Amino acid sequence: LHEVERVADRVVVLRDGMLAGTLAKSQIDHDQMVKLMIGRMLKERERVSDSAHAPGGVALSVRAVRTSAYPERPVDLEVRHGEILGLAGLVGSGRTELARVLFGIDECFGGSVTLDGKTLKLGSAAEAVASGIFLVPEDRKLTGILLDLSIAQNISLPNLPAHAKRSLVSTSAEVATAEKQKSNLGIKAPSVATRTGTLSGGNQQKVVLAKWLAMNPKVMILDEPTRGIDIGAKAEIYGLMRALADAGVAVLMISSDMEEVIGVSDRIAVMHEGRISGILDKDHFSQENVLLLAVGKTPK
Repeated sequence: LHEVERVADRVVVLRDGMLAGTLAKSQIDHDQMVKLMIGRMLKERERVSDSAHAPGGVALSVRAVRTSAYPERPVDLEVRHGEILGLAGLVGSGRTELARVLFGIDECFGGSVTLDGKTLKLGSAAEAVASGIFLVPEDRKLTGILLDLSIAQNISLPNLPAHAKRSLVSTSAEVATAEKQKSNLGIKAPSVATRTGTLSGGNQQKVVLAKWLAMNPKVMILDEPTRGIDIGAKAEIYGLMRALADAGVAVLMISSDMEEVIGVSDRIAVMHEGRISGILDKDHFSQENVLLLAVGKTPK
């Protein structure tokens, strides 16, 4: 939105397929654009989400893990129960490859991963899911959901045995789970039988989250969780992430959005060319410090 604010001579806003309003150059500012986009002012509490709870012990511990992006550079990282750890860095720094290793998709070229002190063997996504480690991928349409399936089918898909009787999937069980998640996450759709591909980007992302939230996650990895969704849905996603952390889930959020990383995280880890170049506590959060670490320099 600040790009629009900086360069536009006039702003036209669409909402739900209809013209929501037009702003002349003198009227263009962040809050007015948001109001037209989502039909209301965005409350201050929705912009930055702070936790009222102190984080607990270490949930996920990564020791000398080597990924396909930088197999010669080990990664060390810890994510604690009840915190949102932001993972920042330039594109190509190895963040997504680390997430894929932790979810068992990509091969780990060395090192170890422990969950609550127990060493994990993550040779497949199924093993990660069985351990309670879930991934919301960077490209939801390609690897997060099946666009041609209904909301209910997408939500039940990772856990079909829980929705089956005598090896046959129960439609009523699928619908019951989906209705609960639709209500909890505020998924906007006529029904849970709606084809997922017809939903907005924000509601598609909620479906990706819903399928994992129905399975009681221990560690939630979110790769670019708000890419391509409107600012109102972003606020809702941030609220969901904070609720997960407050419930004791360890949340690892990968994001290229500097405002998002600084505004949502409890701590920020920064990657540079395959390594963690530094970790920032809230007292040291700033765009300058994140960028310095992202290019391999020492923060101020």
